[in-house]
Amino acid sequence: MWNIILFDFGGGLSMIIRLIEKKDFGEWLKLRYDLWPYHTLSELEDEMKEIFEEIDIKPVFFAEDKGIIYGFIELSIRDSAPGCLTNIIGFIEGWYVKPEFRKLGKGKMLVEMGEQWAISKGCKEMASDTTERYPDSPVAHVALGYEEVSLPLHYKKDLL
Repeated sequence: MWNIILFDFGGGLSMIIRLIEKKDFGEWLKLRYDLWPYHTLSELEDEMKEIFEEIDIKPVFFAEDKGIIYGFIELSIRDSAPGCLTNIIGFIEGWYVKPEFRKLGKGKMLVEMGEQWAISKGCKEMASDTTERYPDSPVAHVALGYEEVSLPLHYKKDLL
């Protein structure tokens, strides 16, 4: 159900969103380090191994175009999040798109895939957080319908 979804943006722009596979670890590590450069590669890799062991409940989707992987979204389900009222909440743990692929709607498609996954798991709310290290992130969250519910920079969105 979540393997490959193709989006055609026209004008030669396309996008495939797919679940991560073991063979993607090298590229996933590079993207995670681009997002979280204040962590060591070893720390990031240890987290990746833990996530991959629970891929059914903590999926990672990749975005690619013409064989180039340029973005990902890491998801989970939490039983609480600031501003949320339910106890089964989809959560964006990490979301990254390389700068040269931004502002084309591709990051939005990753988030929408995450929201659809969360709905399929019974979630009625989606949440996320960010920090001041990512000044573009609050703008992106709000543009996708998320509301800021508390500081530091916690967001939520009703899914249904």
